[in-house]
Amino acid sequence: MAQGFWTVVSLRRPLLVLLLAISLVIPLAVSALEKPGENLKEVGLTTENGTQLDLTRRFTAENGREAPLSSFLHPTKPTILVPAYYDCPRLCGLLLSGVTELLKRVELHLGDDFSVVTLSFNPEDTAEKARETGEKYRSLLGVSEAAASSWLFLSGASKEITPLMQQLGFRYKEDRGEFAHTAAIFVLTPEGKISQHFAGISFPYRDVRLALVEASEGKIGTLLDHALLYCFRFDPSQGKYTWAAFNVMRAGGGLTFLLLAGFIFWLRKREKESLSDRD
Repeated sequence: MAQGFWTVVSLRRPLLVLLLAISLVIPLAVSALEKPGENLKEVGLTTENGTQLDLTRRFTAENGREAPLSSFLHPTKPTILVPAYYDCPRLCGLLLSGVTELLKRVELHLGDDFSVVTLSFNPEDTAEKARETGEKYRSLLGVSEAAASSWLFLSGASKEITPLMQQLGFRYKEDRGEFAHTAAIFVLTPEGKISQHFAGISFPYRDVRLALVEASEGKIGTLLDHALLYCFRFDPSQGKYTWAAFNVMRAGGGLTFLLLAGFIFWLRKREKESLSDRD
């Protein structure tokens, strides 16, 4: 009987070890935030489109060069700003993978039409860590080295990071070396104003394209893009571009007027031809 009992225990030992490991890991994961209920209230987005960012804030490039944020934005075209930190164990990797996929599908040219800046909100991140992260994700784009170089990865000090994140409305909470935060990207005008923002880790590339065209102030995009912007407006409650009823009605009224004018012109022409035949 005793021998049978120990045989069962021996057979179940791997399961017992697994259960013991889980019992140790779960409390650690739950305690990633010391006070989850309180901390998560301080996390999220309070972004106001149209906010002018302070472009004099100084950050550090991957090569160690420190410069104002203005020097890292495209001077005449829009920029996608991506807040992320480089040692993030979960969400930031998903966010940067989502941005990578977006850049493959947005059907605009990185470097020529827009640029991308990833900015770490962890003051412990270094230029070397930014460079390593940048090389990892740029290598996945499948574009030329010149185009890929328009996706920059920056780091900075707390005194520069904190005010900028507040302007973005990007709220996060540090807790024992990690950060509770949301995931989002921000479309900036060439002057550094927030034009649009998109939350999540997977982005509607057609909407982002329209946001870039809109933020470019007419400097990029096709005639179709600009026609769509006439008929669509960004709805922040839905996080996407929707029909702008007034513009659609106005466009429809204009089309009706042109058709009616053409019909009247055709009738008058027929009338003149009829009178001419009688003569």
